Amino acid sequence: MMKRFSVNRFYVIAFYCFLMMITSCSSSSQDNGDSTELLSVFAISRHGIRSPTSSVESMNLYTLRPQGFPEWPDPANTPGYLSTWGQQNAARLGAWYRDFYAAQGLLPPRGSCPTAGAVYVYADVFQRTIHTAKGYLDGMFLSETTPDCGIHVVHSSNLQAPDPYIDTAAAGVCQIDTTADLTAFYAKIGSPAALINTYSHQLQMLQDVTQCCEPSACEPSVNPCSLLELPITVNEDPRTGVRFGAGTLFNVADMVTETFELEYAQGMPDTDCATSQGAECVGWGVIPQGGLEDIMKLHVMNMDLSCSLPSYAQVGSTNLMHQLVGTMDQTLSGVKAPDILAPVENKFAMFVAHDENLLAIAAFLGGVVWKAEGFQEKDPGPAGALVFELHRVKESGQLIVRLFYVIATLDQMRYGTTLTLQEPPQRIPLTVPACGGSLDCPYDQFKTFVTDNVRQNCLVTAPVS
Repeated sequence: MMKRFSVNRFYVIAFYCFLMMITSCSSSSQDNGDSTELLSVFAISRHGIRSPTSSVESMNLYTLRPQGFPEWPDPANTPGYLSTWGQQNAARLGAWYRDFYAAQGLLPPRGSCPTAGAVYVYADVFQRTIHTAKGYLDGMFLSETTPDCGIHVVHSSNLQAPDPYIDTAAAGVCQIDTTADLTAFYAKIGSPAALINTYSHQLQMLQDVTQCCEPSACEPSVNPCSLLELPITVNEDPRTGVRFGAGTLFNVADMVTETFELEYAQGMPDTDCATSQGAECVGWGVIPQGGLEDIMKLHVMNMDLSCSLPSYAQVGSTNLMHQLVGTMDQTLSGVKAPDILAPVENKFAMFVAHDENLLAIAAFLGGVVWKAEGFQEKDPGPAGALVFELHRVKESGQLIVRLFYVIATLDQMRYGTTLTLQEPPQRIPLTVPACGGSLDCPYDQFKTFVTDNVRQNCLVTAPVS
C-alpha cells in the first residue's frame, strides 16, 4: 500500500512540476514580449508549393512506374509554376502575418489599411515567386474595402533576366569564388563514395519507390533507370556555384525527393492511387510509413551542401542582408537611403526568393539551424521564411534583433488549415551564431557583422527598375 502511494505521489509531483514549467515558460515569454516595443519586421521567404521545375517527360526518366510522375493542375502544369493551392497556402500565411502583427500594434487591425509605404513586398522574377507574394498580400489585405489596400508586388521589369538582389551571381553583379568553394565542398563530403555510404538507406528507399531496376535485372525490352548507377560529377560555375551536375545521382535524388514533399503539400492522395498515366499521387502510394521525412534528407543534404559553401553563401546573402539592415536603419533614422528598396515609412517588408537564399543566409549568419514539424532540419519548405524583428527594450532603450523561422506544418499545407492566432503556423525562435548564439541579438552587433561580411563588389547600389 505504501509503495503504491509513493509511486502515485511521484507522478502527482512530476505532473505539478511539468505544469509549473509550462507556466514559467509562458510567463517568461510574455514578460519578454511585453518588455520590448516591436519597431519593424523584415521577412525573407521561399516561394510556395510548385510543380517540379523539370518536365514530366524528364522526370519520367527516373521511374518505371506505369503512371509516371503526376500531371499537375493548371497553372502548375507548366514546370516550376506555383499551384493555385500554393498561392492559397501563401494567402493563409499572409492572413496570419496580418493578425499576428496587428495584435502587436505593428499593422492596423482588420477593417483598415496600413499607411502608405508601411508594407513593402518584393519578389524575384519567376511566376512562383510573384504569385507567392501576391498570395501573401491577398491574405493580409484582400478583404479590405480597397483590395490589397492598393499595395502591389514589386519586381524587376525585366522578367527574362536574373534579379540582381536575389540571384546576384547569375545577374552578373559579381562572381562566386569556385576555387575556394570546391575545396570546402570536398572537405564536407570526404568523397562521393563516403556520401553514398552515409545515405545508403535513403538512396535504396528512393530506388524502391521509383521502381527503377538495375541494368542486370531489367528485361531486354526495358530501358534501365537505376538511380544508384547514375554518375557523380561536380560542376564549377562562377554564376551558379559548386554543385553536383544535372542528371547526376545526388542532383536527381534531390529533385525527386523534393517532388514527393511538394506532392504531399499539394494534397495529392497517398493511398488508393489511380494507375492511369500522370495520375496525381504522393510517391505512387508506396512510400513507407514515416519514409517521406526520412527520404527528404537527400533533398536537404544536396541543397545545403552547395548553398552553405562560404563564397556562395556570401554572394547569395549580400544584397538581401544589405537591404535588411538598410531598411531597419531607415526605420530608426527616418531618412531614406538611395540604395534601399523599401520606403522610409516601412514597418513590414517581405522579400520572396528561393530555398537557396534561405540556406545561404543561414550559413552567412554563422550556421542558423531550424527544425520544423514534418520537415528535415534546415528544410526551407514551401513558403518558409526567415523573419527578422527589430525591437527596442523599453527599460534600457537597447535595440535588438530577434529571428524566427515561420512555416505552416506540412499537414497544415496539405489540408488547407486556416491559420489564426489560435491555430498558428510554426514560429520557431532561432539563435544567431554571429551574435554569440543569443535569441536577443544587439542591433549594433548584428549590423556590424552584416556590414563587415557582405561582399562590397556584389552590392546593387542603384535600384533596378
